[in-house]
Amino acid sequence: MANKVVITTDTGSDMRPENLTRFHIDGMIPFHIALGDKSYKDFYECQPDDLFRYFDETKQVPKTAACSPNDFMEFFEPFARQGCDIVHIAMNSVFSSSYSNSLIAAREITEKYGTQVFSVDTYTLTGAQALMAIHAAELRDGGMGAKEISERIKAMVPHVRTNFLLGGMNYAAKGGRCSMLVAFGANLLKLYPMMHIDEKGIITSPKKFRGSVTSVQNQYMDYVLGLADQYADYRRVIIGYTSDNKELIENMHRRLKEYGKFGEIIESVSNCTTATHGGPNTIYMMFVDKDWQ
Repeated sequence: MANKVVITTDTGSDMRPENLTRFHIDGMIPFHIALGDKSYKDFYECQPDDLFRYFDETKQVPKTAACSPNDFMEFFEPFARQGCDIVHIAMNSVFSSSYSNSLIAAREITEKYGTQVFSVDTYTLTGAQALMAIHAAELRDGGMGAKEISERIKAMVPHVRTNFLLGGMNYAAKGGRCSMLVAFGANLLKLYPMMHIDEKGIITSPKKFRGSVTSVQNQYMDYVLGLADQYADYRRVIIGYTSDNKELIENMHRRLKEYGKFGEIIESVSNCTTATHGGPNTIYMMFVDKDWQ
């Protein structure tokens, strides 16, 4: 008889409690967030508003740290003790050592308990990673085994569209991801970069939009919905944001309702791992290609 399969992910996926429960995802391991000399567990002990308040007070961007091999051992062991196989949906290995650390723990778990742990490098993060975790859970619920699920999710990697709109350049500059001069020029010109992550996990900025926050958001959505016209699997789309800007959130829902093609809209609030790098008013809309299978 095959082992029971559990699906896990990390807080880089921006999964929230209601979505973990709804899609039967069994666990989410937290990254570590450093605010000064204190470290907190992403989501469980620290929320984006805490980061933004810290930045406003100190002008310093909080730091993130990967889950260690020991963190993963403690995370995986309760499932392994129950005789479960595990499929872990991990954040982009280009950005974090968390994926490689999960592999170290996976080998130890297999040696100690005899159960299998398959960690999948998604080469992405945030809503795109969440879509992959959700699909892994659906495959599990359909009776698929852990190894086959991991292979199917690996095959999914090139077909998840990861584009997100930064809410500004201040966090990127303070965090060392762009120069202060570039950020100053972008802020002066009211430029907002759209970031894209390709199938190898490399991040680029193929487009920049100019104008007010609302105008830029509409330009971004025009662009992504144009991609959806060409490529989207219309079963679901995931939208997310780093700060509780009701105007921006309502506008995203309105635009998608007017578009009218997606069967399901999943909403998420970013965890700290995403918010630390994007800053306030960062938004995303992500989907899977229609022809990926």
